[in-house]
Amino acid sequence: MASLGATVRDGAVAGRPGRGAAAPHGRGWSLPGAGQVSRLLIIGVALLGVALLGLLQVLQASQVATVGFQLRTLQAERSTLEAEIRLLEANVAERSQLELLHDEATGRLGMVEPEQTVRVTIDAPAPRAMPLPRRYIEPAPVMEVESDPWWEPLLERIPGFD
Repeated sequence: MASLGATVRDGAVAGRPGRGAAAPHGRGWSLPGAGQVSRLLIIGVALLGVALLGLLQVLQASQVATVGFQLRTLQAERSTLEAEIRLLEANVAERSQLELLHDEATGRLGMVEPEQTVRVTIDAPAPRAMPLPRRYIEPAPVMEVESDPWWEPLLERIPGFD
C-alpha cells in the first residue's frame, strides 16, 4: 500500500474520509453516505405527508358528496310528504261538505232519516263555561299583585310629583 502513496492511519486510508478519519471540512462521519440516508428519509416523509393530505382531501370530498346525496334524498322525501299532506287536506275539505256526507250516509251506509223526533226538556240552567277534564285545561298563570314601592307614597306627597 505504501507504493501507491497512501498511508494507513488508524485503520483508514489517508485522503478518504472513513471511520477513523476526519472529513475534509471538519465534519465527522459515523457511516459512509449518512447524509444521503437522512435526505432520503426527509424526502420520503415529505412525500408521505403529501400523499396523506391528498388522501384526506379525497375523503373529505367523498364525505361532502355523500352528505349532499342524503340531503337531496331528504328534500325529495319532504316534497313527497308535503304533496301527500296537500292531498289529504283536499280530501278532508271534500268530505266536510254536508251534502256529500248526507249522500254518502244514505247511499253507501244505508242510513235513513228518523221517523219520530223526541224532544226532552231540562229544567237545570246551562253551565256558564263548558266543563272540560282538568287534563285539557291549562292552569292559569299565577300573577303576583304588584305593590307600590316604598318611595312612591313619599313622592306623591311632594307637590309636582303626582
